[in-house]
Amino acid sequence: MSLNHNQVVQAADALLKYTEKRRDSQAATNLLADDVEAVYLTITAKKMPTHSRHKPYRIPLRVPVVTESSSVCLITKNNTEAHVETLKNLNIPQIKEIITLYQLKTEFKAYEARRLLLSTHELFLTDDRVVKSLPELLGVKFFKNKKLPAPVNLLAKDLEREVAKALSCTYYRSANGTSSTLKVGSSAMSAVQLADNIEAAMGFVPKCIEKGWDNIQSIGIKTGTSLTLPIYNALPNPAGVIDATISTATKVSGKATKEAAEEQAAKAATPAKKSKKSLLSREKAETPAATKKNAAAAPKRRATKA
Repeated sequence: MSLNHNQVVQAADALLKYTEKRRDSQAATNLLADDVEAVYLTITAKKMPTHSRHKPYRIPLRVPVVTESSSVCLITKNNTEAHVETLKNLNIPQIKEIITLYQLKTEFKAYEARRLLLSTHELFLTDDRVVKSLPELLGVKFFKNKKLPAPVNLLAKDLEREVAKALSCTYYRSANGTSSTLKVGSSAMSAVQLADNIEAAMGFVPKCIEKGWDNIQSIGIKTGTSLTLPIYNALPNPAGVIDATISTATKVSGKATKEAAEEQAAKAATPAKKSKKSLLSREKAETPAATKKNAAAAPKRRATKA
């Protein structure tokens, strides 16, 4: 199953026009507003997942979200100077800061330090060996701003290639509920580029969701300040399933009605039988009394005749 390309392009174009109009209207009053906004793909599932996963899925995109001017922070588990120096010598201009896990626990323990770190970089990468422990160290702000670090294998033989591959992808995290989002571009891209990234992402995301496309209810795109524009919405049930369901429900309902009627008739007949028995018992009870009365009246009749 795939998305309608024309519909995706139209939705992306409408979102970019709205973002541009909103930016122009706020330019005079808000001088600190961001010129470029991230574009997110929102996916709503029909049923909640039965298990959780801490490690995000790596989703390759046709047009990388991270550009050469982007600022990336790399968090490493190894605290040795030699390892840090090796990472600094990588030919990757996007990596602007390298932090060890020890530094994160000590120098960035204060809330203000972590908040400043959050606002400084667009993307965070981390050693995949410590990815599970970072949400607790970084705090809720990183989660709300969708900046939890993405894992990368820092023990790989070709380290430069591994980091470059991580920067060319986006990341899908399994939600605890039915709704999830992933970054697929920015307002600096064209509508066609956004559509290409959305279609590329949806080639992999259904594989990360339980039951795949059958469990996807709706798909939309949005920025951090806009409403969601729908690009896909699943029907509640196929027509054949609806007809079969109605037919089955009718049969079950008819059977239940018939059984209920028979039960009511049986209940109605039961009191009538009881009343008939009670009449017979009443007649038997009255018979001895009548016999005694007739026996008492017999001597009087004999005396009258005499």
